Amino acid sequence: MSMLCARFSKSLSLRAPALGPRPSHAALGRPSVTVVAKLNTPSSKYRQRLNEKQRMYNKSIKSAARTRIKNVIKFTDNLEREFAKSAEAMSEEDFIKKADELVADAFSHIDKAVSKGVMKKTTAARRKSRVTRLKREFRERRGWSTPEMAN
Repeated sequence: MSMLCARFSKSLSLRAPALGPRPSHAALGRPSVTVVAKLNTPSSKYRQRLNEKQRMYNKSIKSAARTRIKNVIKFTDNLEREFAKSAEAMSEEDFIKKADELVADAFSHIDKAVSKGVMKKTTAARRKSRVTRLKREFRERRGWSTPEMAN
């Protein structure tokens, strides 16, 4: 019996201490993108440099499109707050003019991302749909337009 207890206590003492969750890369001060396998051939080094350039370029195109979409969202949110304070914060014509500018800018950047191959067509269509729906729903809430009748 004592031998069994000795073995049991020995196995417990050899256990590694329990560790908490692993820290993220950002917490360690490391870049978020890590390369799994690196080859030392000149062509692989060239491809790695080229892939990093393309990743940064694609990131900037996506970011520009997202920023334009956020501009439309912020515009409608700010107007919502202004209308909560006063009933006549902006006229319908001014809203349509400003909203159309922002929506056109967003559409142009989304289309540019599709033409560059950074964004898929279906993703672009979904984002465009959301932006136009946001504008339409704002107008409906204000009573400026009535929703079209469904067939």
